[in-house]
Amino acid sequence: MRLRVFLVLFSLLLPILGTVHAQSDELAASLEVLATGVEVKRVNTSNWITVNLEAIVGVGDTIRTDVTGKARITFFADGVDTDIEPGTEYRITRFEGNDSSFHIAAEVVIGQTLQRIGRLLDSNSSYDITTPSMALAARGTQFVIRVNESGRAATLVSQGVVNAEAEADTADVPPGFGIRRDPGETLSEVVAATSFEELDAALDGCPATIQVQGDFSLNVRLGADITFPLVGTIAPETIDHFFGKTIASNWYRIPFRGGFGWVESASANIDSACSGLRQFTDQFGPEDINLYESLGNPIALTDIEVPTPTAESTPAS
Repeated sequence: MRLRVFLVLFSLLLPILGTVHAQSDELAASLEVLATGVEVKRVNTSNWITVNLEAIVGVGDTIRTDVTGKARITFFADGVDTDIEPGTEYRITRFEGNDSSFHIAAEVVIGQTLQRIGRLLDSNSSYDITTPSMALAARGTQFVIRVNESGRAATLVSQGVVNAEAEADTADVPPGFGIRRDPGETLSEVVAATSFEELDAALDGCPATIQVQGDFSLNVRLGADITFPLVGTIAPETIDHFFGKTIASNWYRIPFRGGFGWVESASANIDSACSGLRQFTDQFGPEDINLYESLGNPIALTDIEVPTPTAESTPAS
């Protein structure tokens, strides 16, 4: 009787065991619940399972957290792990190899994750993350990813270098810098930022005003110095955002006719809620005149003598 029961149980488990061992090079990771509100959907299933303490997860499994849930996935005990913040959906798409050489890939569908790689990866290893709008590849690094409901993805790097890619665009993001992308758009510039608020402020600009006495216009130049060509004028009251400032002088970068220009003002006011106006080297320039939609009379694009560019900007929070 006992033998018959064992044979029945074995016959029921055989398909499951076959699935587990079908790809013997796939590894398993441990999932630890850091705050309640964590669920797992196993590969090829449709039901979400609540995890209260810990679980084993592998390729194809999806982990999601609610508004309070938080979890950590440990791939290797030497510091190769991922923290999953509240309101996140994360899927493991590849995990194979061994302790010394491996391939990890995952997808951040929405939410925020912190990736840590506590080792330098050899040429035979990889660590890749995809999002709805860009792909990220890292080697021996630490970086955080945020994906919002619109599909906008952003990353901030604190250690090592992360390569961001979106269609034909690619960029390396060093420590202390970030990048983002909206679906259907090109990759943003790589800018200095240590928080997503700083990243957004650097790329979206900060609300600002320039207070003046009297009725006059400000000169707009191609770079942050009077030696750069004059490309037009602008009424101070029409300026509502700055997109950067020189480090040691009062030159401000403004959006201008499809591109950017620079104005000088000692009476500029920046919204106190701004998380960090992007900083540029003094005498930065010239801007790309090919972005300008028009320059009006009497200045035309062909009239501008473009000086030799100075050093690249040094964005900072």
